[in-house]
Amino acid sequence: MLSNIQLFLLAFLLSFFNWLMTFLGSSLVYFVKNKSQKLISSALGLAAGIMIAATFFSLLLPAINQVQDHFFLLFLIPIIFFIGGLFLRLCDKFLPHEHIISHQKEGPQNKLSKNKLLLLAMTLHNIPEGLAVGIAIAGVKSNLLPALILSIGIGIQNFPEGTAISLPLHESGLSRFKAMMYGQFSAIVEIPSALFGFLFAQVFSSILPFALSFAAGAMMFVCIEELIPEANALKEIDVGTMSFMVGFMIMMMLDVLLG
Repeated sequence: MLSNIQLFLLAFLLSFFNWLMTFLGSSLVYFVKNKSQKLISSALGLAAGIMIAATFFSLLLPAINQVQDHFFLLFLIPIIFFIGGLFLRLCDKFLPHEHIISHQKEGPQNKLSKNKLLLLAMTLHNIPEGLAVGIAIAGVKSNLLPALILSIGIGIQNFPEGTAISLPLHESGLSRFKAMMYGQFSAIVEIPSALFGFLFAQVFSSILPFALSFAAGAMMFVCIEELIPEANALKEIDVGTMSFMVGFMIMMMLDVLLG
């Protein structure tokens, strides 16, 4: 059994790993000469598939298992799941941002540049991922595997996500270096989000199943509102759809083989 300090350090290391994967994905801007819409759609579809599988296998199922003997608490799980999505909807409404492929602007009127709006969009996207990692680690008792599987899955999907950010930014006029830096900046928020999620779940340990459900709702909202529509923004929507299937399969295999 790890101590709380060791678990806190683990939350930091895993969230740092997730940021590092985004950085590596963003660095592909140096190796891809021309922006490919199919490549970006594939990257976003893959990320969405992994995130939705993680939402179910690593967040909702553990939450349900922890309260399955209490009907009233079990009834609250889907309600808190919805509240998690509603929280991201409010963030989505009040934080100015722009979608990657469709370039649809959302949030209040502002004078921010297109590049900063894209960065804000992906930063908003990464907050629930960090929360999910921190909360999952706070729930560790004797078995680290579920939290590790979730973190590995998020790290894997952060790689194509970093690519999906940096390539459009370079295409819009930024140098390769600046595009890479903008891409990795979006994931830095995962580190404080993971630490906050861990501390919150530790202090209020009795609501851990609901914290897991809240994080699941937030992640699901991001996938449905941002990743899936953007992955299918091309005329050839099968590119994003099949990539989604591959991402879901990867996360499911991780859960089956390791969990």
